[in-house]
Amino acid sequence: MSNQFSPTDAYKLLGNERRLLTVKYLSLFDSRCTIDVRQIARVIRSVETDTPPRAVPTSDYESAYNSLIQQHLPKIDEAGLIEYNEDRKTVVRKKDLDNYLLLISIGEATICD
Repeated sequence: MSNQFSPTDAYKLLGNERRLLTVKYLSLFDSRCTIDVRQIARVIRSVETDTPPRAVPTSDYESAYNSLIQQHLPKIDEAGLIEYNEDRKTVVRKKDLDNYLLLISIGEATICD
């Protein structure tokens, strides 16, 4: 995918709930912060199961972790929204993530009306 923002590409990328949650979570961080994938997985499963992050069972955490590293983070990286370091299992968000956040906000406002 190119670095040019396309609403169609955004909808395709964010059509998966786990990727949507991941993008929303990463939006909480500054673009200079490095976030560990384990942390992302634990928070994502916490939201999905309505459980505090520290109470997420290991099997749930591992399932989220594996899907993030195998599917979701590479796709978000390919879209140019993050820098995913596969070796270190870390993520740094990019400024382009802001375009997608705007689209998420508009979509959520429309749903609530």
